[in-house]
This record gives sequence, C-alpha cells and structure tokens, in this order.
Amino acid sequence: MSGALPPAAPEAGPTLDSLPVAIALVAPDGSPAACNRAFRETYGSSAASGLTALLATSRRTHREGLLTRLDGEAVEVSVQVGPYEAPGAPPGTLCAVIQDMSATRRAERDLEEADQKLQEACRTGRLGYWEYGIRTGELVWNEEAFAVYGQDPATFRPGFDAFMALLHPTDRKGFGNMLESVVNNPKRVYVEYRVTGADGRTRYVSSSCAPRFDEQGRLSTLFGIALDTTDRAETAVALAEAKQRLEEAHKTGRLGYWEYGIRTGQLSWNEEAYEIHGQDLGTFQLSFDSFLALLLPEDRPRFGNQLESVIGDRKRVYFQYRVTDPSGELRYVSSSCAPRFAADGRLEQVFGIMIETTEQARAAAALEQAKERAEKAYAELKSAQDQLVMAEKMASLGMLVAGMAHEINTPTGVALSTASHLAAELEETSRAMADGRLTKSKLTQHFGEALDCTRLLISSTQRIDALVQSFKQVAEDQDERERRVFDLRSFIDSTIVGVCAELRAARPRIEVECPDGLDMDSYPGALGRTLAHLLRNAAIHAFPAGAPGHVLISVVPEPQDTIAILVGDDGSGIAPADLHRIFDPFFTTARNKGCIGLGLHMAYNLVTRVLGGDMTVQSRPGEGSSFWLRLPRSAPMALSDRVAEEVEG
Repeated sequence: MSGALPPAAPEAGPTLDSLPVAIALVAPDGSPAACNRAFRETYGSSAASGLTALLATSRRTHREGLLTRLDGEAVEVSVQVGPYEAPGAPPGTLCAVIQDMSATRRAERDLEEADQKLQEACRTGRLGYWEYGIRTGELVWNEEAFAVYGQDPATFRPGFDAFMALLHPTDRKGFGNMLESVVNNPKRVYVEYRVTGADGRTRYVSSSCAPRFDEQGRLSTLFGIALDTTDRAETAVALAEAKQRLEEAHKTGRLGYWEYGIRTGQLSWNEEAYEIHGQDLGTFQLSFDSFLALLLPEDRPRFGNQLESVIGDRKRVYFQYRVTDPSGELRYVSSSCAPRFAADGRLEQVFGIMIETTEQARAAAALEQAKERAEKAYAELKSAQDQLVMAEKMASLGMLVAGMAHEINTPTGVALSTASHLAAELEETSRAMADGRLTKSKLTQHFGEALDCTRLLISSTQRIDALVQSFKQVAEDQDERERRVFDLRSFIDSTIVGVCAELRAARPRIEVECPDGLDMDSYPGALGRTLAHLLRNAAIHAFPAGAPGHVLISVVPEPQDTIAILVGDDGSGIAPADLHRIFDPFFTTARNKGCIGLGLHMAYNLVTRVLGGDMTVQSRPGEGSSFWLRLPRSAPMALSDRVAEEVEG
C-alpha cells in the first residue's frame, strides 16, 4: 500500500478516534489499511510507507524503529501489533499501537550518562558505593568500595556477615544500631567506623546510609557512599598526640602560651602563663587591660608597639617585658608574637610562647656588673703594663745614655790629655824661645810632637763625631711611627753600636752578614728596637754571668720582596717547656736579674703588627737559639697609623 492512510471504517472510527494513542490497522497482507485521529495528527496520513517499512522488519508482536512526525522530526517509536476483530474487518487484520519513545530514550540516555559521571566521580574521588537489599539480604559494592575497605575483588565476596567481620570489634554494635535506626526511621544518616584490610592495616571509613523505597512505598534498599578517611584520621590522631606532647612540653619547660583575637579582643592563657606572671588561675580576671596593668609603665608603650608591628608587618617578633606579681616581686618575661590568618587571608589572631627569664635577667645583670669590674681591672692592668713598658723604655734609654757617655769618654779623655800635652809643649817652647834657649833641634822635636798631638786630636774628635752621629740616628729611630727608606746594613751597624754601648763588658761578639745596598721602606724605630731586644736577650739569657759568646745577624733577600733576618747565638738555648711561652708578656726565666719579661713580647708585636712580618724561634738546650724574622721590604701602609701603645699591649 502506498499513499495516504484513510480514516478507520465508520463502524470502528469513533472508537479508535477517541483513543489518545496513535493506532493503525494492518491488512492481512501486512500493509497499513487505516489509522485513527491521533495517528493522523501526529504522523499524518502520508506516513504509510514509513510504517510499512517498520512492520516489514520483523513479524514479532513488538517492534521498534523511526517514524517521521508532521513537524519533520524522525522519532523513535514502539509498535505493539495484535489481532483486530471488529465488525466489517477482514479476517487477519492486525491493530498496531504506536507510542512515541523519544522522550523515554532521552531519559534513558541521560540516566546512563549520569551513571557514567557518577562512576567517574567515584573513581576520581575514590568513593565507594554500596547497596543492601532489605528483603534479599544482598550486599553490593562498586569497584572503589573494595579499595576503600582494603579488599581484593577477586577473592572477597561482599555479604553482610563478611562485612561485619571486617569491622573493628568495638564498632560493630554502633554500626548495627545505625542500620536499625534507618530501618525504623528512614532518614539519611552518617557514620564513621574502622575496618581491617586484607593487609591487616586498620582503616578509617566515613559512610552515609540512606533508604530507598519500592513502588508501594515500602523500604526496599539501603545504600550509601563510603570514603577512606584513614589519612585524615591518622593525621587527627597525630595532631592530638602532638597537642598532648606540646602541652606536656609546656608543663615541663614552664612555657606559657597566649592568644589574642583581633576581632573579639579576647586574651587567653594556658595554665603555665598564669604561673609565669605569678597570677592565680581561679582569681585573676584575664583581659587585655588587666594584662597591661601588670606591665611596668615604661614597658607598656614598647609592648603596644610590638603588637602593632605584628599586625602591620604580619611577621613574628620577639620581645621582653617586666611584670609585677601580687607579692610585688619584679618578674622578667620573654615572649614571641606571631600572626595567624583566617581562611580568607585576613589576620584573625596573634599568638605566642612566653617563658620567665627572671633568673637569666638577674644573672645577666650580675654578669654586666662583673664585666664592668673586669673592664676596670683590665684598664688598671693595662695602665700598669703601660707604665712597665714606659719604665722599660726609660731604662733602655738610660742604658743607652750611659753607654753613650762611656763610649765618648775614652776619645774625649784622649783628646783632652793630648790637648793638655800640646799646650804644655807650646808653653815650654815659648819660654825657651824667649830665653834664647830654643835650638834648631829643639824646634824640630817640638814640631814633631805637635804634629803627633794634632793627628791624635783629629782621630779622637772624628771618633767622637761618629759616635755622636750614630747615637743621634739611634735616638731618632726610637719612634716606631716614623717611616722612611734606609740602608739595612748601615742601620744594623748603627743599632749594634748603641746596643754594645749599653751592654758594655757583657756584650757578646756580634757578626753581621748583610748585602750592601739593600734598602727597606719601613719603620726603622720598630726594627731597631726589635734587634736591640734580641741582642739584649742573648747577652742576658744565652751567655749568663758574662760568659763569652757569638751572635750572628744574617740577612738573606727572599722572593716577593721579602727579607729573612736571622739573629742566632751559640749560647745555652731554651728549654722545650719554655719555647712556646717566650713571646708571652711577663714571661721570663731571669726575674732574679731584674727582667720583667716584656722584651721578646714587644719584639714579636713590633714584627707582626708594625713591620708586617712574622717571627719564629728554634732552639735546643746547649745548642743556642735562632730567631727568624721574615719582613716585607716595603711595610704595609695600613700599619703606619698604629701607635706603640697598641703594639706593646
């Protein structure tokens, strides 16, 4: 059949047209024969070809396919075919009832999509889903539920008894009571319990439980979501334990804890904080104002400034303040102050730890007093040391003057006696000449003696001039702060002259080995005093009781513009126990001889602090001593500003 479907026969038309569903009559040959009003209004009488094709797909009583509606949209339909018996209808006529299934199919697809999304959410969030049939007693888990409960889907068979066996013994009764409450009062509830996984580990589970009803309104199923909260529970347990340990630490260490709410204005202390401030927990009314009243008046502005800095800068600070307890005793408290923020980032609280530091403060005060006393004693000791150094300088200068007088005395005496003899000879010659007794031989003899006396006078005065110039240079070089360029060989020779004059008969034989033309840009005063200290030390300690000895001063130029100076002797040497102490101030082995033990100490300081070098010593008992000075040919400029007091201190 093709073309439009006619309306149903008159005898059946009113009956079929009154039905709200689309109906078509099918002839015995399988072709559509007629339709009712609902069919025509929905699909139109021209839908015969589409219906014919749909009916031809199967001979079953139920068929599904696509029909095009009047609006042109192809929709999914369900066709239910059965025999049609009515007056005038040919035998074998069938009745096809057509239902539009598009809305139903969309709902089914939406439901399937929602189920897929739910399953994906369960996988992503590791959410287990379970159902328990009230009448069947069947327990069903999704895949994630096995993971939540720590079970293997291949070996574990969910069941009520099997599940109850997983529960922690102390949680089974509570879980059963929860199920009974849902059965008796069908409402959603939430429960937390513990289970033992296949690995023996205890797991914490948070679960919901909700009722589901059948078409008659009877409770048919319990279902819910299960979430593994083991990490959160263990974190909570660890946090509780940490809090307990912190509280124990506060008690053991007497650490006070405080919090102040920015918006609430509420101040809270732990028990130890009351003890730190000397207040009674039961009677003291804690508030910000009452706390400020405990502070010393001069500490209140500083405390307020610290709080403002924390609020403004949002950083931890540390400060100390003083409070007065009920007995009037002053207490010192050290405290931290840190910010705490709300979830939205706003400053919510400031908090901190406090500890009483009264004993430490008192100890610090006592230490400060002791420090002041020590500094005063040190200043007095420094003054005494300076006086000793000055005395040593004056003694050295006195010995230098005495030696100079002794050295000059000999040529001066010779010159004086020679001049006296020459004057007597002149006077005698003058009288002989006046008396006419002067002969040629006498005059010749007189001239000879006069010439000898003149020569002797010249040599004596030259000796005196050389000594004076040498002493003058030594005296000028006594200032350690004067820097100049000088010839090292000439400088050593002039220094030896002064020292030898000072030592007189006790002086050893001194030999100098130094290249000519070796200049230094340094501090001759410091170098001269160093050599003088070393020569005096050899004369007094290396050769006791004026024993004869030999001292060698050897100068060796070294690379990088440095000079090595050896001052060695063949004397008695230094005991090993004393070798590491000889540069210490006031250390001496000859205090009975009037030595105060500053010579080598000052020599070491002059070498290291003024001359910019270093000084070492080598010695063995009975084998003499060797003092090595390694100096730069040009002393560091930075050292030129140092004064002797710094050096010798």
